[in-house]
Amino acid sequence: MSDVDADLAAPWVERLTARTWVILDVVLALVLAAGTLAHLFAFPSAVARAELGPLVLAATLPVAVRRRWPGATLVVVTLAMTVATAVGHSLAPDPAIAFPLYSLTLATSRRRSLAVLVAVEAALLAGLGVAALAQHAEGDVTFSLVLGAATWVIGDAVRARRGYLAEQERLGRERALDEAARALVEERLTIARELHDVLAHSLAVIALQSGVGRHVIDDHPDQAREALAAVESTSRGALDELRRVLGALRADEEDRGPAPGLGDLDALAARVEGAGTPVTLELEGDGTTLAPGLQLSLYRIVQEALTNVVRHAPGARATVRLRVGPEVVDLEVLNTPSARTRPPGPVGHGLIGMRERASLYGGTLRAGPRTTGGFSVRAVLPHRGAT
Repeated sequence: MSDVDADLAAPWVERLTARTWVILDVVLALVLAAGTLAHLFAFPSAVARAELGPLVLAATLPVAVRRRWPGATLVVVTLAMTVATAVGHSLAPDPAIAFPLYSLTLATSRRRSLAVLVAVEAALLAGLGVAALAQHAEGDVTFSLVLGAATWVIGDAVRARRGYLAEQERLGRERALDEAARALVEERLTIARELHDVLAHSLAVIALQSGVGRHVIDDHPDQAREALAAVESTSRGALDELRRVLGALRADEEDRGPAPGLGDLDALAARVEGAGTPVTLELEGDGTTLAPGLQLSLYRIVQEALTNVVRHAPGARATVRLRVGPEVVDLEVLNTPSARTRPPGPVGHGLIGMRERASLYGGTLRAGPRTTGGFSVRAVLPHRGAT
């Protein structure tokens, strides 16, 4: 279906195939030709019928291919109607001009389709002017002019509606992907908590049994051997659990590569710019000398902050400022106001994860609206110098 808005169409219309639409267009063109020729025979003059017969066919039969070649069809129909008007005969009420104009309006931008409408109506008016100069009283394009303008308004509204629905569908897919990614993160956090519990319990058992063995190894060697056996069994179980969980956490191929660091900020900025958000990097100091874990935390904070800009403030400009001092790393990610800023929702895992990464290295993170508009995320993390 190419010319019917799916949301407004009846169910039987949505089931029509492309071939069926072509057949319908052919039938439509034949009906228009037959109806206009029948109207033509109302003229008493055989000369008039001889003049207008080819023009009627040129103005109606191309409608059969208006979906495939809307521009060419519109040109032929417009020229035929203009010539008919110029020789003093109106083809009204033939609505043939509406069909290719509607198809062209759907297929092109508003500016281009409006320019085409103006050109079409100018051509019809030019034909009317020629008829007036030749003193042909029967030339009239009022019906075609009004019909053309009404057709453009309807076609442009349908095109805008389709664009809106397509955008909503795209956003829905993105939201589904975001929800799936967040569900994966939540599941991995659950696995990590389970691993923490297992390791904490195992290490507590190992510490207890090691202490027992150390106290009784001289006087009760049998009890010491039992304690060491318990330590061996517990540690093996903990290692097996660790291997299992880490294998699950590293299931994605992306996670098997080297961990990103501050040297990858340029590539990250390029990806964000590809999503439509301009990014400016302002770097002071050599961040690549920091510990890999600290670099990874800083990179993830920048990544999450830029992701929030793309998601919640489309069209805004983002700036990443990183200052590596002798003892402190100062990171700030801010964005300008956006006309399409979406209202903030409940605090999600993004800000929570950024704060956790900052606190992991004894740092702090603050996030909130700026007084001048936009949003700011600032993290201050201490470090011990180069690795």
